Amino acid sequence: MATIYYERFDIEDGGRLVGAHVYHKASCPPMRQRGIFMCGVTAPTGLCEIERIDAPFHVLIFVLGGCAELFEGERRWQVGPGQFGMLPPGGQKGFRRLGDEAMPHVWFLLRDHERWNHLPRGSPWVDASGEGPALYDAVSLFQREAARQNAGERDALMLPALDLVERQLERALGAYRPPSGRAQALQVVLAQVVQAAHEPWPVARLAAELGVTQSHLHRLCREHLGQSPGQLVFAARMHAARAMLQAGGRVGEVATAVGYAEVASFSRRCREFFGVSPSALQAGK
Repeated sequence: MATIYYERFDIEDGGRLVGAHVYHKASCPPMRQRGIFMCGVTAPTGLCEIERIDAPFHVLIFVLGGCAELFEGERRWQVGPGQFGMLPPGGQKGFRRLGDEAMPHVWFLLRDHERWNHLPRGSPWVDASGEGPALYDAVSLFQREAARQNAGERDALMLPALDLVERQLERALGAYRPPSGRAQALQVVLAQVVQAAHEPWPVARLAAELGVTQSHLHRLCREHLGQSPGQLVFAARMHAARAMLQAGGRVGEVATAVGYAEVASFSRRCREFFGVSPSALQAGK
């Protein structure tokens, strides 16, 4: 059943966005599986005020410049550069641009999904974060790649770009997730993958390292880290490769060191994950 909520938009520049439904321009339905309804970037210099009543999602904004104001009734919270603001689901809440400066920001509508149950609820809140610029760049890339995918371009990197957004968002909000022995154990195993990235790491081996069944491993990875075991191993290999490349490693040597028999396959996968070739990741490039 569809949820009814009300929105008021007073915006002179809508910026660029990606949504989880086909009628969004650009659209990326896999966003729903990751707990994201919409995301986008904008840098308004004029009127920018949005208010919602009974919205079934969290509204999250990372401010890079200028100043924003969250509001709920008569209460106000200012959000400046290096900060983010959160409007929890429900109620009558919104945000607006303040002052004369441009307000570049990246925003997310996070579904009221179990993935975000660890986030504080009730009133709007503000906290510091240095992740705004990285998220702005990642969402900008994602929007462009989603538009290319929607246009039918075969070389579009929509899903790798979405993976990057997801990982950076998880990093930005991970501090609010309560400590978990299982999460720490998963991180220990993933550190082993980085240290021995050339070795095969099938799901059965990962499960054995943790002493759980493969199906339980899938649930743990999704619950604590938001990705499947295979995605986590792939990401660990790519991060290990980037560290080697930035330390001056040759592309062919690095490909072998992270388990790829063919340089072409490694280069393709590296471009899928980072959006650039391995040579572009090398030190000084």
